Amino acid sequence: MKLLFTTILGLVTLCSCSQEPEPLFEYPLFQNYTEIVKEHNMVYENDFLNLESTSNSETKNWLIKQDSIVKKYYDINGLERFNTHLEEIGNINSPDYYWLKNSSKEYFYWGDNDSTQVLYMGSKSSNIVKPIFSATYDKTIHFYAPNIEGTKFILFVSDENGDYLRVKDIPTGETLFETDKDMNTQQVSYAVWANEDQIIYTGWPNHENSKDSYLAIANITTGKTKTIFSGNKIAEYNNEHFLRPNIRYGSDVLQAVIVNGGEQYNGYNTSLQNIESNPKWKQVMHEKDSVIYYPTERNGIMYFLRYKNGEKTLVKTTVEDISHPGKDIVLFKAENQAVITDYAVTESKIYVITSKYGIDHRLYAIDKNNNAELLNLNYPISGLRFYHTDASLSSIVLLQSSWRENYVFVNVDDSLNIRINNKVTRNTPEEFKNIENDIVEVKSHDGTMVPMTIIKPKNFNTNSSNKAIIMAYGAYGISVEPFYNAAILDFVRNGNVFAVAHVRGGPEKGLKWYTSAIKENKKNSWKDLLSCSQYLKDSGYVNTDKLGVYFASAGGVTAAMAINENPDMFKAAVGEAPMLNPLRLGYQANYNASDNDYDFGTKSTLEGFKSLLKLDPIINLKKNRNYPNTLIISGGQDELVPIYDGAKYIAFLQSQKIKTNNAYLLDVVKDEGHNLSPLETTRKALFFFNNEL
Repeated sequence: MKLLFTTILGLVTLCSCSQEPEPLFEYPLFQNYTEIVKEHNMVYENDFLNLESTSNSETKNWLIKQDSIVKKYYDINGLERFNTHLEEIGNINSPDYYWLKNSSKEYFYWGDNDSTQVLYMGSKSSNIVKPIFSATYDKTIHFYAPNIEGTKFILFVSDENGDYLRVKDIPTGETLFETDKDMNTQQVSYAVWANEDQIIYTGWPNHENSKDSYLAIANITTGKTKTIFSGNKIAEYNNEHFLRPNIRYGSDVLQAVIVNGGEQYNGYNTSLQNIESNPKWKQVMHEKDSVIYYPTERNGIMYFLRYKNGEKTLVKTTVEDISHPGKDIVLFKAENQAVITDYAVTESKIYVITSKYGIDHRLYAIDKNNNAELLNLNYPISGLRFYHTDASLSSIVLLQSSWRENYVFVNVDDSLNIRINNKVTRNTPEEFKNIENDIVEVKSHDGTMVPMTIIKPKNFNTNSSNKAIIMAYGAYGISVEPFYNAAILDFVRNGNVFAVAHVRGGPEKGLKWYTSAIKENKKNSWKDLLSCSQYLKDSGYVNTDKLGVYFASAGGVTAAMAINENPDMFKAAVGEAPMLNPLRLGYQANYNASDNDYDFGTKSTLEGFKSLLKLDPIINLKKNRNYPNTLIISGGQDELVPIYDGAKYIAFLQSQKIKTNNAYLLDVVKDEGHNLSPLETTRKALFFFNNEL
C-alpha cells in the first residue's frame, strides 16, 4: 500500500512540475463596438458594429491578421500535400470541357488550354471538332449564345478595361457588333437572338440602381441600337428587379420579363414587327398569376409552369389568357410524391423533368397529342437538369449528375434518340467505384419525415474512427442537387460518410415543403438538420464526436442556427460565403435584401422583424459556450453576402477565448465574389474537416 501511494505521489509531483502545453491558437484582441438598435419598439444588440465597415484601418488590420492565421494553419497542417494527393487521383475537376450548347447542326463547348479559354465547335454528323475563338485568362467570359444556324455567337466578356458585348462571325472570326455602353456583367449578362440579324440585350447604366435598366435591340448588320423597354417607366419596377428579354428565334412575340427575388414575375409582350418604330407593350403576366418564371412561346402558344392547388403543373394557353388560369390546358402533373423541377420546349416536343425528394429524377417527353412518355434513361438518376434548350431546335442537352460518378452530358432529339456526348463527359476514377449512396427518411421534431442521402463506402462498417459530414441548405425552394467532387469522394472512400439532409425550405416535396420553413417557421429547417444529424449518430454512421456540418450561402442560416441550438452536436463546421447576419443586410445601402424578404422577413414590418430576430445566427450567438471548430470562407467581392457576415461570426467565436485549441478561422478570397471557386473552396473545406474531426 505504501509503495502504491509513493508511486501515485511521484506521478502527481511529475505532473505538477510539468508545464501546461501551449494552446494552438492565440487570436488578436479586437474591440467589440456593440450597438443597441431599436426597431418596432423592440431592441437587439448588434455586436462588432465596427466590422460592418471594411474601410477603416482597425478592420483592415484585423482582416490582415486573420489572413496570417489561416495561412499558417494551412501551411502547418499540410494543405499543399492534401491538394497534391487529390491531383494524383486524377479527374478531380468538373469536366475539362464545359458550357455545352447546340445549334441546328453543330454543338459548342468551352475548354481550358494552358493559358487560354477556347470555344470549340463540333459537327453533329461527324467527329470534326475545331476551335473557333480563344481568350486569355485576363478576360472573363460571362455568357455566350450561338445562333440557330451556328454561324455567329454572342459573347459577354470583361477585362481590366471594362465590360463588353460582342457578336462574332464564326467563318471569318470577325467582330460584327460591339458595345460597352451600359454593360454590367456583375449584375446581368444576358442577350437573345431574335433572328439572324437582330439581338436583344439588357442595358444597365447605373450599377447601383437597376431601375434605370432597359432592353435594347441591336441590328448587327447596320450597327444601330435602340432602347425598346425601360424599367423606370413601369410602376411596379423597383431597385431589386432586373429585366430579361425572351423570344423564340424567328418569332414575332417578344417578352420583357421583370425578374424579382422570387419565382413569380411580371411580364410584358409586344410584336417584333413594330419594334423599331413604335412598340406597344401589353402586360400579360402578373405576379399574382402563379406563373413560375416565364412562358416559352411556340407558334403563338405559351407553355409554362403554374401552381395549381400548390403543385407545379405544366400547362399551355394563348398569350391573351396567361392571366386566366381557368383557360389553361393541363399537359402534365407529377405523381407518386414527385414534383416537376423544370420543362423545355423544342420544335415538336415538350420535355419535363420530375424529382422525388430532390434525388430521384425522371425525364418525360410530351408529343403534339399531349401524350407523355417516360424516356429510357439509365434510372435511377440522382440528378438531372436541362443544360441547353431552345424552342427553335429539335434537340435538348441534359446534364446528368451523381454523388458517386462524374458528370454526363446527354443529347435527346425529337425522334427520342438518346446519345451521350463522350467528348465532354469524363470518366470516374477507379478509386471512387467502391462508393454507394442510400436514401433514408428521418423523423424530425414534429413528426415530419425528412429525406436524407447518405454517401458511404460499399460494405460500410461502423467503428470508432468513422467521421461524417452533413450538408443542408433549406432556402428559396432550392434543393442541394447531386454533384461530383473528388475531395468529398476521397473522404468517403477512406471509410467515412457524407450526408445531405433535404430539410424543409427546399422543394423536395413540393411547395408546402418550401413554405413550411420560411419566416416564423424557419426553425423547421435547422431542427430537421439536427434530427438528421442525431440519426447519423444513433445509427452508427459516425463516431458521436466526429460529425461536421457543411453549408453555403443562405444555408448558413439553417446550419448556424442548428449550431446555436445544439453546439455539441458538431465537432467542426465549414461555411462557404454563408449568410450569418440576415437582419443587418437590410441596413446596407449597397446590398439587395429583396431575395430574403419572402424567406426570412424584412425589418420594415413588425412580423418580418420578429422573424429575422429569431433566425439570425449572429444575433442569437451566446457567450461562454463551446462552439465547434469553424472555418468561414468568404469572397472579398461578394455581391450578395457582405464580408462582415463571416468576419463578425469569427470575431465573436475568437473573443470567447483568446488562447484556445479551437480553430476559429476566416479565409477571405480577395478577388472572388459570392460564387467561390468550387474546386479550391471544397478542397479547403475537406482539408479542414479531415484535420478537425
